[in-house]
Amino acid sequence: MKEENVSIIIPIYRPNKEFFEEVLNSLHNQDYKGKIEIIRIDQGWSNPKSVNYGIEKAKYPIIVTLHQDCIPKSKEWLSTLVKPLENEKVVACASDVLDFETGKIYTPFLDEKGCAYKKKALEQVGCLDEETFLNSGDDMDLFMKLSKIGRIAYPHSVVEHKHIGYYKALGYKKLQNANSWGCLFRIYGFSLNGWWKSIIKTLYSPSYFCWFWRGFFKRKQDWRK
Repeated sequence: MKEENVSIIIPIYRPNKEFFEEVLNSLHNQDYKGKIEIIRIDQGWSNPKSVNYGIEKAKYPIIVTLHQDCIPKSKEWLSTLVKPLENEKVVACASDVLDFETGKIYTPFLDEKGCAYKKKALEQVGCLDEETFLNSGDDMDLFMKLSKIGRIAYPHSVVEHKHIGYYKALGYKKLQNANSWGCLFRIYGFSLNGWWKSIIKTLYSPSYFCWFWRGFFKRKQDWRK
């Protein structure tokens, strides 16, 4: 089957030049038969606003989001990632993520580190919620919305995430996560996948407790570094 043309959206904010060059080199060396459009957004906007802008500008029916520090690990990454979208019931696909610091691979529900979506599905659910989410949680919110209209596929394409401390979620990332999960729990309640994990964390960390319930009561993710 002919491979669909793809628009790849990369929000940029003070990127590590070496890592970002690796990202671009990997994209330019993809073994992919369809056309590839790369949309870089360097406006200093929030992540959801940047991605939404990219979706609006995208020319092609398949949208791929990629972080500036996430490097596709093979020449077949893109073709593997978008393959499940040939199924009419599949609306999005998520890459596995290799944490370069720990060497561990994990599979997110759906995030923007290396995911593909049908543009029409994104438009159907209103794209990313840039009013509620500042810098975290918008990916899980999108997962919840897309899951209601179709399937999410996990084809085991891999990106390497070069972000120190991300996997362990220590320091600022811990508080950012607390804030976003509190907001998400307020919106989705007990239907939120993995809600109980965050509730448990509030019992052992005063700072996590504070930011979780801030997100919950404000119904807004507004943590700033």
